[in-house]
Amino acid sequence: MMRGKKRQTGLAAGAMVILFLLAGMLSLLLTENYGWKLDLTENRLYTLSEDTKEILSQLEQPVSIIVFNREGEYPLLPKNLLARYSGYSSKIQVRYCDPYREPKLVREYEELGYKVELNDLMIQSLGGRKQLKLTDLYELNPSRTQVERLAAEQEITSGIHLVANEERGRILFTDGHGEEPSASLMDLFSQNHYQTSYAELSVQGIDRETAALVICAPRRDFSEEEILCMEEYLLAGGGVMVFWEPGTEGLERLAGLLEDWGIRPTRDLVEEPKLYVSGSPLNVAATYGQHPINQYFKNNRYYVVAPSCVALEQLYESQGTTKTGQVLRSSKDASAGGQAQQGPFSLVLSSERRVTSEIKDQVTSKAKDPVASGAEGQVTGRILVCGSKGIYGDDMLSSEKLANGDFLVQAAGWCVGTEDMIHIPPKEMGPLLLPIISSEAKGWAILLLGILPLGTLAVGAGISLRRRYL
Repeated sequence: MMRGKKRQTGLAAGAMVILFLLAGMLSLLLTENYGWKLDLTENRLYTLSEDTKEILSQLEQPVSIIVFNREGEYPLLPKNLLARYSGYSSKIQVRYCDPYREPKLVREYEELGYKVELNDLMIQSLGGRKQLKLTDLYELNPSRTQVERLAAEQEITSGIHLVANEERGRILFTDGHGEEPSASLMDLFSQNHYQTSYAELSVQGIDRETAALVICAPRRDFSEEEILCMEEYLLAGGGVMVFWEPGTEGLERLAGLLEDWGIRPTRDLVEEPKLYVSGSPLNVAATYGQHPINQYFKNNRYYVVAPSCVALEQLYESQGTTKTGQVLRSSKDASAGGQAQQGPFSLVLSSERRVTSEIKDQVTSKAKDPVASGAEGQVTGRILVCGSKGIYGDDMLSSEKLANGDFLVQAAGWCVGTEDMIHIPPKEMGPLLLPIISSEAKGWAILLLGILPLGTLAVGAGISLRRRYL
């Protein structure tokens, strides 16, 4: 009787081990051959964002991604992410190339001016090529000794978007007035493949390749010549983004230009009694106005935080060919400047002006040179003014919990006149991830799904035999 029970127990244990092994083998088969993978990482490191999916779904021509390493030796994190790209769209083709076995391909790229190294990515299509280094896919700590975030999706997606479309123009940051653009703000444009550069307008002016002009919290005023240069650029259908720093004084000429477009910055800081973050009523969590910039947020509850923001005055909604609009505002319970006046207050305002021949003649008559528009027929100039400098801070744009990066992408797209700019925040990697390559991962799989279960079965069988014959 006892022998029968022991036999049944042994058979049941053996059956369980066999089922476990079969399940492991089946999971490996589905994973390797059919791409059936679940993203169980805490921060969804392998999950493609909606922006990426939209861009992949709109591809009209094949995009090839060449990885200069053997597939088994390429780091696991970017390898798995690339598999998601090729699995989502048949237009994406990922190929692993061992540079030591295919030196001819490496030489071909070197003849084109690229310096190819191990683990590089080359994204290419009919629209051109984009080379990425392995270090481009990560964000390191300040001492560059530890990986903190995975930035691979932004880099790969923007690279795909670039090679599938035409090259973009230049984003010009004004210089010479104490401006303080953040590195993240400049990266936002660079990641969308705009060339970024600084320019002192009185010396270099604004050329025809400029897609938008960005003025980041100046402390000194612009000259009459520089203001006229901006007016000429706007008449040519240009876009200008202005970030106003609280407490700034003496910017009469710049303020005069903004007032001509229906926007007046005040000196009053906005304070929120409830809608604020980080324990300070000055860190205003903005609400969205009815504006094309905010269409992206229509079905998404994301907050844009505007630290230390001054109230903006909307002088009019429509005057002649100029229309202004409220983009971001405070709540109705907010106060400004410690006054009894209650909100809502405007935090970000826009203005667009349809340029007529009469308006163009008025400005051209004051200019030394003709307006370099290069545009035939009717054009529209656009200005966006934000009462906060902190809205584009590095900490604000790198946060996945805030919508500052997404908002500035949409705002910049409105100024430039395009809606296809993207911003995908880097993902926190966390302290528990192991930086292993795919061949090591297969070794761990064999150990966990093969050797350990078989070892457990062998130990169990040995114990059973020992008990039987004692």
